Amino acid sequence: MATAEKAIWFQSSREQLDALLLEVCDGLQLRPSRHELAVERYGTVNEVLEKAGSPFRFLRPRIFPQGSMALGTTCKPVEGPHDLDFVLQIDAPHWRWHPLAGLSALYEFLSSNVTYRKMISLKNRVVRLTYADEFYMDILPAYTDLSSGGTCILVPDRARVSLCPSNPEGFILWFRNRCLTRTRRVMEKAKPVPAQEAVHEKEPLQLAVQLLKRWRDLAFAEECLAPISVVLTTLAGMYYAGEDSVSEALTTILAGIVNAIALEDLQGKRIVVRNPSNLLEDFGERWDANPQAYNAFKAGIRRLQKEWAVIVAGGRETDKELERLFGEYVRTALVKRAQRLQEARKAGALTVGSTGAITGLASGVARIRPNVFHGDE
Repeated sequence: MATAEKAIWFQSSREQLDALLLEVCDGLQLRPSRHELAVERYGTVNEVLEKAGSPFRFLRPRIFPQGSMALGTTCKPVEGPHDLDFVLQIDAPHWRWHPLAGLSALYEFLSSNVTYRKMISLKNRVVRLTYADEFYMDILPAYTDLSSGGTCILVPDRARVSLCPSNPEGFILWFRNRCLTRTRRVMEKAKPVPAQEAVHEKEPLQLAVQLLKRWRDLAFAEECLAPISVVLTTLAGMYYAGEDSVSEALTTILAGIVNAIALEDLQGKRIVVRNPSNLLEDFGERWDANPQAYNAFKAGIRRLQKEWAVIVAGGRETDKELERLFGEYVRTALVKRAQRLQEARKAGALTVGSTGAITGLASGVARIRPNVFHGDE
């Protein structure tokens, strides 16, 4: 779990960097009111799908979140609305239906609803409801995958006119388990997914994913070249090694991704990003049809690793580099940090440690006197 800093009591430059990154992630966080509104919206949709006249009424439909909302890795878009992803799982043998029947039935039924008819659109795998309050909901109809068992599902794909394997619930459990730090692996088992986590309650892996997604949003001007969120999330989960700090986690993750790319390059192949909870699903399959996007991802992640190494090493331009990588929330975090430092200085609560870092009071260190100079005093 990330440490909440109530004041500027830093023992090292790494702690200063981690606290700054925590502030940045707080800016990227989905606000509690927005989360509550999303829960209310999909709850309403669920009620509509269960009412009389619904083609899903007797198929025991259930809607559950997938993606960033369920994983605790939400990231405000640079511009435009939030996307909220949900699965509509129906309890029916998939072989009795045409592969696209569930998707078509969902679209037609919601289109007939006076509330949704003006806000609905049909995508390749989902039905999208675009709300006026800055977010849209993607609903993915799915069948239980009886052959694979567990929480595996089959989802429609209009381009292929077929059902494709997936397992969003299994992925959530996998990711939450991967979030455990080295310390917590010994101390406790994975907890249930919370309704909404404050940024200080998030694990380093969750924070690292938020930062990677923000970097992606800023680094890739063309959306068609940008890696999708689930690819970044999966790769981060694969190469995270239980670090207790977000800066160390990001260093390890980037090294793992870059090394994996290098190994596949030797064989002239791309990296395969399989769903750890359903190995039949390859999240990186879009790169096969768009090799330019894969090349852009390789170049981008390699560049990020080099730039991140410079930031971790420290220097005069660190703050500017952080803002270039992660955007305006870095500047906001720096302003907050400066304000807290000023307050602590006035209170006479700052010291200089043996490494030269500004810290809290401790034995054997020099107190920084508050600035009380007023002319000739």
